[in-house]
Amino acid sequence: MSNQQSSHLISLHKDGLYLLDLNETTLSKLDLPFTLPAKTEPACILHCRGMMCLTLKDNNDLAIWKPGSDEFKRIPMVIRDQTTNLLGFGYDRISDDYKIVTIIGFKTYIYAFKESCWRESVRETSLHCKFKDRTGTVVDHCMYWIADRSHTKNPRRKNTILCFDFVKEEYQELLSPMYAESKFSSWLGVLRGELCVIDHYPCLNNDICLWRPQREGKKIMHWNLDPWTVNENVKAFNIFNVKRFKKFDVGFACIARNEELFIVVKGNGKGEDKLMVYNEREDGFIEVPIGGSLEGFRCMSIYDNRF
Repeated sequence: MSNQQSSHLISLHKDGLYLLDLNETTLSKLDLPFTLPAKTEPACILHCRGMMCLTLKDNNDLAIWKPGSDEFKRIPMVIRDQTTNLLGFGYDRISDDYKIVTIIGFKTYIYAFKESCWRESVRETSLHCKFKDRTGTVVDHCMYWIADRSHTKNPRRKNTILCFDFVKEEYQELLSPMYAESKFSSWLGVLRGELCVIDHYPCLNNDICLWRPQREGKKIMHWNLDPWTVNENVKAFNIFNVKRFKKFDVGFACIARNEELFIVVKGNGKGEDKLMVYNEREDGFIEVPIGGSLEGFRCMSIYDNRF
């Protein structure tokens, strides 16, 4: 497999922000020129083309920052004290400009760096959705979030994927995969340049499924379990010996390094949070021996320093 994936993660802990090098298996605390939200405050970190977008203390401002730099760009939120608004950070290749998108209520606001101000756009999303995470995943010029419709009356599907195009500045609702009706957690990732979905099913032997889209043109028709990780139609990864580990939480999942599946297994106060990677030879997950601890893990993001 070619190494087209990022080999770095940015990890936010209770005591600061860390850079995790998956090749060197090292964890380094970053010096920050700004103040992050307190331990009790919600925090968001997003990444696009080597730049990070982070919520700051009190969630009144955003910081645009390149790790290692002593300088950053401070951007005030559209409305102060927003802790549930959806956030996206991406690049418009036509205008050659970074953009931030946020959804507050049913209004969409866009901040284009060349304009240096917020403006309202796409007045109505027509999507009465709830979202698991405020931050999504950027692929090329589009931002994706996992949307939940289960609270609406007679939803066609309980879960969908909301896509925002930074070039056209418009939304699209996409089909999402469904393995079972039981409760599960999902993350969006990027595999071989394509959007993928990673699901964790605690009620189904703690299985983890990796889905890739099957397209006709640009339209997603259905989702397939990736052929290089599964041999059967409905097979998934079983992380641990279930008799020994009956319950656990997955705090983060992504595709990184050599197109490998990484997850953060949370200790929930009974042990350290652990970073694990799926090992094809072992047909299971093994712990990544990073030179540090994930204690106090809050959230994580891919970071690509090749730009």
